[in-house]
Amino acid sequence: MAVAVKRKAPAITLEEMELRRKMVRSAFRSNAIEGLRPNPACQPVFEAFIAGEIELAEMLPRVKAILGTK
Repeated sequence: MAVAVKRKAPAITLEEMELRRKMVRSAFRSNAIEGLRPNPACQPVFEAFIAGEIELAEMLPRVKAILGTK
């Protein structure tokens, strides 16, 4: 039997989500210029930021925790 999953409405507007998506892409491009690539384990953090589930100030501590570089 299939269970319906109700998705939570985003806490931010679609325009804000697109702005955040552009910010993340820009950071990826900037890092790529330096020869760095995003770690796939950090992807959920970036997605949470884009979706408005966390704020920018919360991203770095979460990424550092995942990478073990506190």
